[in-house]
Amino acid sequence: MTTQRYPFMHSVMNYIHLSLVTILAIAMLSIFFSFWLTEKTDNDARAINLSGSMRMQTYHIALTMLNEPQQARHLISKLDRTWTSPIFANLNQAQTDHDLKTQFTRGYQNWFGQLRPYLLEKLSDLDVSELDLSLIEQQVAYTDSLVNQLQLDAEGKIRSLRTIQLLSLLVTVMVGSLIFYLLKNRVEEPLGQLTQAAKKIAGGELEQHIPVSGDDELGLLAKGFNQMSTSITETHKMLESRVAERTEELQLNNTLLSFLFENARAVLDSDSRHFDYQRVIKTLSELLQQPSLELCLFTARGELPYMQVEASETALHCKKTTCADCKSNAPFDSVEALGMVHRFPVNRGETQYGVLQLRSEKLSPLPAWKDQLLRSVADQFAIALSLNETREQEHRLAMLNERTVIARELHDSLAQALSYLQIQVMRLQKSHDKQKYEHHQAIIDELREGLSSAYRHLRELLTTFRLKIDTEGLEGALKQTIEQCRKRGQMRIEFSYGLQNLPLNSVEEIHLLQIIREACQNALNHSEGTVLRIRLAQTKDKAVSLQIDDDGKGLPENPEKLNHYGLAIMMERGKHLGGELEIGNRPQGGTCISLLFSPAYLNQAA
Repeated sequence: MTTQRYPFMHSVMNYIHLSLVTILAIAMLSIFFSFWLTEKTDNDARAINLSGSMRMQTYHIALTMLNEPQQARHLISKLDRTWTSPIFANLNQAQTDHDLKTQFTRGYQNWFGQLRPYLLEKLSDLDVSELDLSLIEQQVAYTDSLVNQLQLDAEGKIRSLRTIQLLSLLVTVMVGSLIFYLLKNRVEEPLGQLTQAAKKIAGGELEQHIPVSGDDELGLLAKGFNQMSTSITETHKMLESRVAERTEELQLNNTLLSFLFENARAVLDSDSRHFDYQRVIKTLSELLQQPSLELCLFTARGELPYMQVEASETALHCKKTTCADCKSNAPFDSVEALGMVHRFPVNRGETQYGVLQLRSEKLSPLPAWKDQLLRSVADQFAIALSLNETREQEHRLAMLNERTVIARELHDSLAQALSYLQIQVMRLQKSHDKQKYEHHQAIIDELREGLSSAYRHLRELLTTFRLKIDTEGLEGALKQTIEQCRKRGQMRIEFSYGLQNLPLNSVEEIHLLQIIREACQNALNHSEGTVLRIRLAQTKDKAVSLQIDDDGKGLPENPEKLNHYGLAIMMERGKHLGGELEIGNRPQGGTCISLLFSPAYLNQAA
């Protein structure tokens, strides 16, 4: 895998690399020349020392020849070795300073060419008394000149070493300043701008521009960063636009759903007579932004609408003289002089209650959401009208059932009592015709008792017709009835209700309420007891069990003569519940009434 490299004319890294290489080269050259100069000056101190000793040796030879000539040859040989030392030999052969070489040559030639032969000649002749000291002084002068020249040469080398070191320091400082400048202006500042821009982008400020110029790496990075910022900004703006569109769409959908929900709740909470069609049409027109919206309601056989609801006063009424064209079971559109007319039938099953129509100036189909909204509203109108018909029909059926119940109650109680009275009147008439006046009083007593019983049954029927089971249900109605019985008598009534988890229909509740009420009245009027117990419970197989007993005197041998109509009616109600009512005496005394039946919901489930 190869790494792609981008060629840059003015690369920052190339500048830095070149500067580092320059610094390394300067350091290496400075070290090399310093080493070379120090290498050349290694023997300068020894040469100066030897040249200084040659001056002393010359004086020593002169003094020895005057005092001890036999020792002079040894000193001359020693001085010869000094002048021919390898240090001076290298100095003579190397490319050294011309003055130094000249001074060495003079001293060397003067020693070996003049002074040394002269001294040897004196020693050979054994004539050292007249020694020419001027030659000695001249040799010493040459030696001094050589020493001075060696010192000057060594000092020149040291000065050269200082110069090289100063030049190296200067070049190093210049190259370091250049590197600092490059790092400051070409690296640090662009990186700082990139860092600040990155922090702003991380903080949410996406639109950033970095004013970095140049053809180096950081310039390319800045251009890429600017392009990235522009792309991100455009993408963010596009996403914000999409989010705004989606939000607006969601808000519209939420508004439509809220509108449909409120309409559905209004449909379920009230009948069509109290349903505000005008409010719905006006709100729907505002949502659709279409003022020409109209609702026409007509009967199945009618030719003209009995109700027309417009969105505003400027809306155009339907100009049709007949509703035959609008009675259709499928949505359709038609083109009229005023523009496109969109009609939505208000249908429920096979019944059409009217039509919802919208006039548009544009000859184009409706958007999908408007079409769906109009269909939903038309369906809600149809449901409202259908529910109204259902409520009306339920009201008629309730009235018929109520009349049937009243007729049955009158037949079972008051009609039988009147029939009994009619029979007693016929007995009285026959007794009067046969002039059996001794039977009149008994018949009159029975008539009086029959009339009292009939009057009591009439009052009970009136009370029964006023009974109602309100929102508290059967339990509340039973408690209210028992409380009334407690106020009418002195018996203590114990009541236990155990049907909280068992649903009963309205017919079952009415029959149970009437049976318990009749039993309470019988116990108060005839039992002569002190305690009455009423237990309404649920068996294991979900049947309803009713137990009513008292501690009174119980039933007589012929109970049909005592309130026989009430007992018969209680048994009849037990049969209507699908059970059998049993009435008898308790072994310990008192009356016991029991009823067991299965609720209607069990039969429906089965």
